[in-house]
Amino acid sequence: MWWDRFRFWGSIGGMSYRVAFRLYSEDGAREVEVRTFRNGKTYIAERERRNGRYEDRHSGNLVGPFASPEAAEEFIVGTPWFTEGEA
Repeated sequence: MWWDRFRFWGSIGGMSYRVAFRLYSEDGAREVEVRTFRNGKTYIAERERRNGRYEDRHSGNLVGPFASPEAAEEFIVGTPWFTEGEA
């Protein structure tokens, strides 16, 4: 439904966030979740597919902050890890 876009999906350390969108590498081996927090900051959670499921990179630590979800997307699609699968 249209109102799902505005619902906050989670909380980390007491700060609510919503998942703006998810990006997947061309081969499906990497997933990035772009999260927008209520304080206006945007972070990404990076995951790699292992044993049939996605597992957090960076011990679950988020990458960012970014100025916007679009800036986060521009960053991640420019990395060799996401586009080529390099660590």
